[in-house]
Amino acid sequence: MIELRDVWAGYEPGTEVLRGADLKVADGEWVLLTGESGVGKTTLIRLLTRELKASRGSVLVNGKDLGELPDGKVPLYRQSIGVVFQDFRLLENRNVYENLELVRHVYSLGKKETERKIISVLSLLGIRDLFKRMPDQLSGGEKQKVCLARAIMNNPKLLLADEPTGNLDPESSAEIMKLFDLIHRQGTTVIVASHDHDAASGSRFRECRIEDGRISDIPPENPPQESP
Repeated sequence: MIELRDVWAGYEPGTEVLRGADLKVADGEWVLLTGESGVGKTTLIRLLTRELKASRGSVLVNGKDLGELPDGKVPLYRQSIGVVFQDFRLLENRNVYENLELVRHVYSLGKKETERKIISVLSLLGIRDLFKRMPDQLSGGEKQKVCLARAIMNNPKLLLADEPTGNLDPESSAEIMKLFDLIHRQGTTVIVASHDHDAASGSRFRECRIEDGRISDIPPENPPQESP
């Protein structure tokens, strides 16, 4: 369970973009955070990664207030989540396999276990044949798939993404959103901050919009029909 209670947050005191924001996300939900640029989507993601603390209010993950989490325990907390960024953050001098292999040093995985996980996630995302390619040999959509593979290497219960389709064409954006849907169906809680509502069309997500510092639910355009 994720819960924001009367959260005020920004990068400088007095300039908060979230002002009294409330939100509840149940385990296993997929939430699409929408809103104009600068309204606080990235701020919310950074609150959940504990890169940023709320100036007021509480940000709770599984009942624990992240604002009260000691700095020394933040790395351990981050090991339990996966994060996908807009700018990929791949090492250009390492191939796909080597980029993913670096994760084992973060999670203290053995070499054989790491190899098994890499093959598993690349197969799940349909990019197993890319493991020898260098980043400059990949399209934008392929790079983002590799980043997604890296984010789920530790089987996170929570997957966060900040504008993951911002640098992609419409077709690649739709493919990435379908993969978030696939991961969500594996039981992972997924929160995607994006202005690209259309890319997620056809998937079953809950849309929450950030506007004027608050977060509100947006009713689905085509709600599921109840059985007679």
